[in-house]
Amino acid sequence: MSDPTTEADGSWFERKKYYYLATIIGPCLPLATAWYVYQTGHGFIFWGMLAIFYFGIALLDLLTGKDTINPNSEQQQQLQNNGFYNALLLAVIPLYWLAFAAVTYVAISLPWYHQLGALIGLGAMFAGVFCVSHELGHRTTPLLRWGAKASIAMFGYCHFHIEHNRGHHVHVSTPEDPASSRMGENIYQFARRELPGTFKRAMQLETLRLQRLGLNFWSWKNDILQTAMITLVIHGVMIASFGWSTLPFLIAACAMGYFQLTMANYLEHYGLLRQKKENGRYEKCQPQHSWNCNNKFSNYLTLQLQRHSDHHANATREYQILRDHQQVPLLPAGYPLMMFISIIPPLWRRVMDKRLLAFVKHDGKRINFDPQKKQQLMLHYQLH
Repeated sequence: MSDPTTEADGSWFERKKYYYLATIIGPCLPLATAWYVYQTGHGFIFWGMLAIFYFGIALLDLLTGKDTINPNSEQQQQLQNNGFYNALLLAVIPLYWLAFAAVTYVAISLPWYHQLGALIGLGAMFAGVFCVSHELGHRTTPLLRWGAKASIAMFGYCHFHIEHNRGHHVHVSTPEDPASSRMGENIYQFARRELPGTFKRAMQLETLRLQRLGLNFWSWKNDILQTAMITLVIHGVMIASFGWSTLPFLIAACAMGYFQLTMANYLEHYGLLRQKKENGRYEKCQPQHSWNCNNKFSNYLTLQLQRHSDHHANATREYQILRDHQQVPLLPAGYPLMMFISIIPPLWRRVMDKRLLAFVKHDGKRINFDPQKKQQLMLHYQLH
C-alpha cells in the first residue's frame, strides 16, 4: 500500500510522460555542438558540453525539485500499456548514432586538445546511450532487445547485457560483484577491478548459456558477438567514410564510454552490503541496497535510472513505473554531478562516506569494505 502523500491523479503522469522527452537532449546537444564547430571552427565549444552535463543538469535539478510520486495499481497498468514509452526509447537510438558520427567527423580534423574535449563530451553523451540500452536490455521482446544491442554497440560494450542482467543483478551489493563498489575504494581502483571482472563474468555466463543449447562460443546466437558485429560494421562504415584517422578516435571514444559506465556503477551501490544468511546465501536484494535519487530533471534525462532502489528490487519494472521508496540511502545530487565528484577521490569520500555511515548507523557489518582498507576504516570511524 503506497503512502497516500506520494500518489497523484492521472493528470500528473500524463504531463510527466512528455517530460521524458528530455532524453532527446542527450543526442541533440552534441549534434548542435558539432554543427556549430563545423560552421565556425571553434573547437573549444566541445568543452561546453561538459559544463552543461556535469553542472547545468545539477542546476536544473535545483530548479525543478524532487519527485516522490508513485502510481497506484491502476495508473501503473495504464502506464505499462502505453506504447509511448517504448517508442521513445527506439526513436532516440538513431539520433544518438547520428550525433556520434557528426562529432567524430568534425573532431578528427581538430587539434588534439579540442579532440579531447569532444571525446569527453561523447563520454557524457554515452551516459544517455547507456540509460536507453539498459532499459531496453531488461525487456523480452526481440525488437526491444535488438534496440538494446544497437545502442550499447555504439561504444563497443558488447557484453553489458549479459553481465548486467545475469551477473550484476544476481550478486549486486556483495563482495562477489565486480560491479559493486566498496567503501574505501576510489573510482580508479574500482575500474581496475570492475572492467576486467565484468568482462570475464559475461564471457563465462554466455559460454555456459550456449553450452546448454549445445552450441559453442562462436555461434551466431552468441549475444556478445551479435553486438560486436554491429560495432564493427558501423564503426567500419565511419572509418571508410571519414578516413583511417577515425580509428584512434573511435577507440578513444569507446574507452570514454566504458569509463562513463564505470562511473555509474561506482555510485549506484557504494559501500552497501547484503547480509549473508546462515545457509550461506545472501539475502534478497532490497531497496536499501542501492543509492537512490529523486531529482526531477536528471531523472527525466536518465529514464528514472536514479530510482535505482526500485530497479534492483524489481528488475523487470519499466522506467515509467519505477517507484520511490522510504528508508533508502539517498545521493545528495543527481548522477551527472555525482559522476564529476567521483573522479576526485578526496571529495567523494568527504561527500559519501558520512552518508553511508549514517545510513548503516555506523554498523560495520552492513558495509561492503575494500578488504585492504577495512581495518583502517573500522578504527578511524570507530565502527562496531
